[in-house]
Amino acid sequence: MTKQPTRLDAPPETLDDDPPLSSLMTRRLVGITPDASLGVALRLMATAEVRHLPVIDGGRCLGIVTEADVVRAVAAGQLACPGPPVPVAVLCRKAPTLDPHDGRGIAAGHMHTTGIDAVLITDDTRLIGIVTATDIVRSLARADPTEP
Repeated sequence: MTKQPTRLDAPPETLDDDPPLSSLMTRRLVGITPDASLGVALRLMATAEVRHLPVIDGGRCLGIVTEADVVRAVAAGQLACPGPPVPVAVLCRKAPTLDPHDGRGIAAGHMHTTGIDAVLITDDTRLIGIVTATDIVRSLARADPTEP
C-alpha cells in the first residue's frame, strides 16, 4: 500500500485572510515638500481630509508626517513660536515602505514595531500608495465572518 502525501493546501475560506496591500491602499496621495511650514501642513490636511502627508523632495519620498506629529508640534508651541516658520522636515519620520504584493499582516507588523500608523507603498522607488491603520481596520471588518 502506497502512502498518500500529506496535503497542505489551505482551505478556500483562508485564501483571502491576508489580502495584498494593492487591494487596501489609497492611490490618491497628498504630499508636501520638506520646506513647507507646519501651518501649511495643517491646512493641507484639513482641506484634503487626510491624516498623513508623504514628504516629497524632487520626486523622492523622504518619509511621512502624520496628524499626530503635527498636533504634538502644535501642543509644544512650535506653530506659535516667534521667528521663521518651522518646516515640515523637522517632523518628517522615515516610514516603512512595502511592496503592493505584500500582505496586510506585514503592514500591521510594521505599524506595530515603528509606532507609525501608516506604511508607504512603492513600486521599485516610486511612491504609488499609502495604507493606514484605518485601511487595515476596514478590511478586517469586511472580512469578519460573524457579521451578516
